[in-house]
Amino acid sequence: MLLSNGAQIKKDGKAAFASESGTKAYQFYQDMVVKEKTALHTPWAQGIDDFLNGKVAIAYTTVAQASHIKKSANFDAEALTSPHFKGHKATVPVGGSMLAITAQKSEQQKAAWTFEKYMYKNSSLVTWSKGTGYLPPTESALTSQDFKTYLNENPMLKAATSQIKTAVPWTSFPKNGLQAEQTMIDARDKILSGSNVQETLKSAQEKINE
Repeated sequence: MLLSNGAQIKKDGKAAFASESGTKAYQFYQDMVVKEKTALHTPWAQGIDDFLNGKVAIAYTTVAQASHIKKSANFDAEALTSPHFKGHKATVPVGGSMLAITAQKSEQQKAAWTFEKYMYKNSSLVTWSKGTGYLPPTESALTSQDFKTYLNENPMLKAATSQIKTAVPWTSFPKNGLQAEQTMIDARDKILSGSNVQETLKSAQEKINE
């Protein structure tokens, strides 16, 4: 929501989300939850269950949930592209999943590299995509006939594939990253419980930058 209102999570190596654009995005979010009662502040898994049980009309979630929703819903569920605020474009942060080689011995490194090359073959990536629900991470796998066939059989994934062009890397904080992430989560929960948006974001931003 922040990025799709023109805000930045980090700028010049520092947290920068407590900007005017960031505050407006979170104020919109808070108003939905606290004032208008048009959105829920609930644990993620419970929110998905509420959607599947027909208690809420929209679930804003990862594409990896598409197959689960398709199998579990007793109604016709449709996937749409991510929304954005007026005057801005939809900007979707994607996770930083990766395959790392930590082996120290040369033979083990070579074996791991052989395995990684196998994993990055189009056929392997499409199999991985079918099993996890995520999109293949390479353009060649995305445009392969095998994935196109799978896509036609699973149209809920089309919204996600159409937004790859506006995808950006997930913002990471190299130093004390987990603490920084938790600080942002805590700030979100305070805001959705009714705290002052600007003050809460500013406090979280200062804490991360310290």
